[in-house]
Amino acid sequence: MPRGRYNVLRRQARKMVYNVLQFMKKESEDGVQIPLKLVQKRAAAATGVSLRTVQRIAATANESEMLAVFRTPGKKRKGVKRVTNIDSFDQGVIKRCVHNFHVTEKELPTLKQLQRKLKDDINFNGSVTSLGRILKQLGFQWKNTQNERKVLIEQSNIRLQRIEYLHSITKYRSEGRPIIYTDESYVDSSHSMSKAWGDGSQMGVKKKISKGQRVVIVHAGSEVGFVPNALLMFKAGTKTGDYHDNMNYENYEKWIKNQLVPNLPANSVVVVDNASYHNK
Repeated sequence: MPRGRYNVLRRQARKMVYNVLQFMKKESEDGVQIPLKLVQKRAAAATGVSLRTVQRIAATANESEMLAVFRTPGKKRKGVKRVTNIDSFDQGVIKRCVHNFHVTEKELPTLKQLQRKLKDDINFNGSVTSLGRILKQLGFQWKNTQNERKVLIEQSNIRLQRIEYLHSITKYRSEGRPIIYTDESYVDSSHSMSKAWGDGSQMGVKKKISKGQRVVIVHAGSEVGFVPNALLMFKAGTKTGDYHDNMNYENYEKWIKNQLVPNLPANSVVVVDNASYHNK
């Protein structure tokens, strides 16, 4: 008989096999001691465990014995990695999504609604739980309304910072100073929409598998247009697929000194977000 594959049994499993062997041996010598219809009681006696333990195990396999999955109680298992470490660009998208939800969707956002929206906007692949943790990190919290429905709002210190920012911007505008906004983003050279209109008479345009080369874009502008000669574009590296790995503090500082500052209007105010590579 060819040698087959076998599983290595641990000490507890070996002990249980031995108990079953002894039980069957005793029955072969003395006859059936426990009626055959008392299946769970016989299983408990054969394995050497309590009847209650057998009943609990049987309950886990009540759907199908072939699909039953048995887990060791209390055993630590490697869980699914939480998606909470997002870059500042995606943080900004999430914040704007929450702020604009009332305007675009005309309703109070829920975590599931935000998750679906962010999956379309930035391909967010985190769970609802992960999104909740991210929102908490960004300064949002849930508050109960009078009708007991929870509303997503920002914490008071975050709102205070926004109020201070708006007061400063209002002051600078009243002084006639140019307000210059800066930001960075990216575009995929082969990006295409996932859906297209058609009348069904012919197949639509096939979507490319790859989005192609990713190009990082850095620029600054105001209400009168972009700052001349301030545009910076370069190909993103492919080491991690994250364009923020390429836009570090050194590159950002070089852009500020060499392209932005020399081309700013006199007495300008430059608005910069709080990305990690904007600070040192």
